[in-house]
Amino acid sequence: MPDSAGNTLLVLGLATCVLVYLWIYRWRQGGRVGPKAWPLIGSLLEIRANAHRVHDWMYDYMSKSPTGTFSFKLPPYRFISVGRPDNVEYILKTNFSNYIKGPMFQQHYEDLMGNGIFVADGDVWRQHRKIASYEFSSEKLRESSTEVYRVYALHLMLFLETIADSERQVDIQDLFLRMTMGSICKIAFGVDQHMLSPELPEFEFATVFDTLTMLTVKRSLDPFWKVKRKLNVGREKKFRALRPVVEKFTYDVIRLRRAELAELEAMGKTLEKQDLLSRFMSAKDANGESLSDKVLRDAVLNFLIAGRDTSASTLSWFVYLLCVNPEVAKRCFQEIQEVFGDEQNDLGQGTDRFYQFGKLLTYESLGRLHYLHAAISETLRLYPPVARSSKVASNQSPDSKHAVKDDILPDGTVVKAGERVVYVPYSMGRLELVWGPDAWKYRPERWLKDGCYKAESPFKFSVFQAGPRICLGKDTAYLQMLMTSAMFIRWFHFELVPNQSVTYKVSLILAIKNGLKVFARHR
Repeated sequence: MPDSAGNTLLVLGLATCVLVYLWIYRWRQGGRVGPKAWPLIGSLLEIRANAHRVHDWMYDYMSKSPTGTFSFKLPPYRFISVGRPDNVEYILKTNFSNYIKGPMFQQHYEDLMGNGIFVADGDVWRQHRKIASYEFSSEKLRESSTEVYRVYALHLMLFLETIADSERQVDIQDLFLRMTMGSICKIAFGVDQHMLSPELPEFEFATVFDTLTMLTVKRSLDPFWKVKRKLNVGREKKFRALRPVVEKFTYDVIRLRRAELAELEAMGKTLEKQDLLSRFMSAKDANGESLSDKVLRDAVLNFLIAGRDTSASTLSWFVYLLCVNPEVAKRCFQEIQEVFGDEQNDLGQGTDRFYQFGKLLTYESLGRLHYLHAAISETLRLYPPVARSSKVASNQSPDSKHAVKDDILPDGTVVKAGERVVYVPYSMGRLELVWGPDAWKYRPERWLKDGCYKAESPFKFSVFQAGPRICLGKDTAYLQMLMTSAMFIRWFHFELVPNQSVTYKVSLILAIKNGLKVFARHR
């Protein structure tokens, strides 16, 4: 009995010590903005509980901070989320060299995206950036992109014409994804994908790529994902089974282009319209050697996700916002009528009117659609395609940064070497600290000055990044979104299918979960 009583007292004593330790541990966090942490697991429990609404969860904490900065722990790392523009400028530009992607980020993404421009650091990143910048700064790219975007927007219009004024509902997000997949494949790789035919054919690569993206994101909440990959079980088994589909598509594209270039070379000719893939094929590495198929594969997938998913996501949210803000839709339509005026008098009948109107949509004429430009930017502010927080706004975030050395941010936040800093456009776009008391309101007028579109600082409106890593495709993305939206606004309006829940999907891209079901109506 004495031994039993002693053991009981020992257990009670140990339990009391543990509880006191936990109480002190939590008490010491009092007064700090951010989720409370526990020993060993940090804030993992709260993060898991809010995984389905992670972007709003981050906003909740960021909005409570006087500087828009808060931190949390996910062992072995501490993560610092910033929302103030001067902090964003500091990490993306002022002290750029201290904030890199880092090895942990690359380990999560290398299976899917390899060592491409969005994953790489250092010399590899600079090489990819240099090659791509030549293409994106080319006037020929702007001309060819305009034509490709016009063609694929017309494909969309022809499909909408087949269902307009019927009771057939359609997922407009799926249509936009099909359109942008076709256009990016044509511009970047010179490959045609016919995905907007009336039967809406399944494209296995696109479906599988979306699944692999989601599986990659889920690694951030699974501390055992590397073990599962080694054992080939669970989600990692599914990843390994699906990955060959993506590999086959990308390597087939590369082989097709190599064969085409070889045939032209044998005939003493050169490729008339160089696409992004051709640029990379003609480039040399540091040793003067041609880039390997693996490097080309990484480039293909990195630019594919950038050019396809981001624009499709923005256009989908834009349609949703037009549906719930009919006054904005009306003003966009009125502007199109005012800008093109009498030029629309002889557009013809039937589907020919789409082709004729498309000819009016040039780079210069689209630049006169100031209100439409503002409405799209306002969509990007509230629903940035890369919301930057991914599953937990941590090492899995596409734009989280690894601190190389100890540092102090402009707001006084201390950053230790090895910690991660992330800027969060979704939260920033809703912060009163950044956008004023109506930050949550969809108001395109905030982008206009004397009736003309006025861009904001990229450190305030960080949707396209900023500094040395600023998005090379920003202008072409706007070009496609303006082209497409001008087309469908001119001829159609959409009605939301009743009783659907419209919320975001937690993935690399801020897509609409379960799509956006609409009815198309003629104007």
